[in-house]
Amino acid sequence: MSAVLLPVGLVEGRRTPVFDDETLPGPLARSHRTTVWATLHVEAGSVRYADIEGDERRDERLEAGDHIVIPPGLGHEVDPSTDARFFVQFHREPAAPLVPGPAEEPVRARYRDAPWEHRGRDLDSPEEILEMVTRQYADVVQDDLLAPAFTIGPGHVDWQALIGSIADYWNHVLLYAPGYEIDAIEAHRKVHERSPLTPEAFDRWLLIFRDTVDGGWSGPNAEIAKKRATGMARALANRLLGRGAWAPAPAR
Repeated sequence: MSAVLLPVGLVEGRRTPVFDDETLPGPLARSHRTTVWATLHVEAGSVRYADIEGDERRDERLEAGDHIVIPPGLGHEVDPSTDARFFVQFHREPAAPLVPGPAEEPVRARYRDAPWEHRGRDLDSPEEILEMVTRQYADVVQDDLLAPAFTIGPGHVDWQALIGSIADYWNHVLLYAPGYEIDAIEAHRKVHERSPLTPEAFDRWLLIFRDTVDGGWSGPNAEIAKKRATGMARALANRLLGRGAWAPAPAR
């Protein structure tokens, strides 16, 4: 479909879950970038792919069975049909690790063309909390270190349910909303058993969380959220990795 070809010698790395029009996190449909070579594959329906920068910008409608090559660092956006099913396959050098080391640059610069727009308010409503969680996991799903925890098989992750559940947790913490009954530690223990979490994964998750909050909100609840996330990550690490195996880095 495209004149852009993968460099010779790359091998397949990880891949995203299979998305559809409903499970694709909203921010992933907006302008963003990958950090490595990737290919977008359409299994059903159609997906419009468009480069938003470069001298020869592509704007193509991909049908079932089609794929398109995405160079690293190229800003692009996707628009799936209502019946679309598609995934992104990442590629790497044969000697490159499946999971890279910790990020050396701010997360907000790794996957998007610019920082998130600041909302100009605090995390003071369910709508703002849902936006925060959606932004956070738009970055998590593209992160080479964290995404394997969600890449178990085609169509496995129900992103709407996952984001909704996490938003319910933060509504409970920040807005004192009743009814949250999930044991967060036991829920993460199941993730850890499938794809073992590491101290580096805890570093990356907390970095993304802090960047997400700082990039969109300010106020008492935003500060409480960052402190609570730090404490929750420490408690999870103590239970899953062993006491003292990980400690959070100071906030930047």
